[in-house]
This record gives sequence, structure tokens and C-alpha cells, in this order.
Amino acid sequence: MDPALFKTNFLARMHSPQQMQLLFNYLPDVYFFAKDRDGRFVMGNDAFVRQCGAASETGIIGKNDFDFFPMGRAESYVKDDHYVMETGNSIVDRVELAPDPGNSINWFVTTKVPLYSTAGEIIGLAGTARDISRARLALRPYTEMRAVLEHVKDNYSQPIEIKELAALVHLSVSQFERRFRKVFQISPLKHLMNVRIRSASLRLTTTNDTIATIALECGFYDHSHFTRNFRKIMGVSPKEYRKQYMGN
Repeated sequence: MDPALFKTNFLARMHSPQQMQLLFNYLPDVYFFAKDRDGRFVMGNDAFVRQCGAASETGIIGKNDFDFFPMGRAESYVKDDHYVMETGNSIVDRVELAPDPGNSINWFVTTKVPLYSTAGEIIGLAGTARDISRARLALRPYTEMRAVLEHVKDNYSQPIEIKELAALVHLSVSQFERRFRKVFQISPLKHLMNVRIRSASLRLTTTNDTIATIALECGFYDHSHFTRNFRKIMGVSPKEYRKQYMGN
């Protein structure tokens, strides 16, 4: 079906277009998208189109997450989509790591809501993703840790100790670990590991660097340490991940 017609038909079946407009009330700077029941994009704002690397909205219409994002990320997005469309429940302000258009690994806050037809059937979902670095009022609980997030993002390739992160926010190690876990639902060490793994997964699919080189430059002290932690988080080895995504 022609992408423009596909979008028109989709919107015509929606029960209330205001459902999508409401999403923009969260923050003015958002990545906005809508999908049909098959996970194909039917709408996206300019910020989201750029996030996908497309030149215009028509470049994303009818395509899915696997067309734009690394396999591990796409699988995670699709899993959340299925939950929303099968249960009718919304996902609100979920904090997660993802690459931004500049290939940095940033925190994003994601919201997804089901979309209904006039017959009351779920025909898709709409969502927003907000870069935590641009967030303000709705993200006040996270701003205290901004210095920590920035330090990890800028220095993950180097050894980082918890005590130096705690010092950035003027807390003891125990206070810092409790506060960080309360805000992000993971430990500081797990966050650091996630940043390193996400950065490595991006490099595995966008460069021809050897796995050993990627391991060292992403903060792992040897190949086996990298492989063990990569498999634990991503479910496959770095070699398998690269092969799955790049097809060779």
C-alpha cells in the first residue's frame, strides 16, 4: 500500500486523534511515533525521523524498528510494543539506555500508549521518547545524578570507581548507591556496565574494528571479560551479535 494512503487509512480508523496530541503535553522536545498492530511506523515527528536517520517522514512509513536500530534495541522495543498492544496497558516514563543520533549512549524516558479504533479495538500504539539531557520539570528526580551520568558517558572507556562517582554528587558511597538505585532501579555498577555494552554493540554493527579492540576501547580489561558480560546482557556473544545484525 502507498505509504501516504496507509497513514491516511490508519488515522481515519483512530477513535480519538487527541490521544496522540496528549503525548506532546509531557515535554516540548520529544521523539514522537505511532505504529500499527504489525509494528510498522505510520507516523513520526521530525525529531523521531532524524533519530531513525531518515530524510522525511515518508522514509519511515511502513518500516519497523529492525530497519533503523541495532538488533538488541529493536527486540526490546518490539517486546514493549507487544505488551502494550496485547494488554492495553500503557508504559509511562520508563528510563532506558539507547543511542542518540550522534551515536552517543544516552538515557531516554519512554512512554507508550495503545491506540483504539471506533469499535474499541487496539489498532496500534503511539509513543514518545525524551532525551534525559533535554528533560527538565518532569525529570527532576534524575537531575541530581546528571553529573554522574555525564561522567560515565564521557569516561566509560577508562577505569571508574564508585567512590569517584559518589564524590561528584557529594554523597558517601553507601548513600550514593542507595540514591542511584532508587532513581534508576539499577546499581551504579550495572549502569556503567550497560553503557559499556551499549557502546560496544553500536561499534560492533557500525565499524570493522576487531572485537578485541572494541573490548579494550569500551572499558573491558580483556576479551573474555567483555564476551562474558556482553553475553549476559545481550543474550549472544559479540561475534554472534555482529553476525546477526550485519549478516556476515
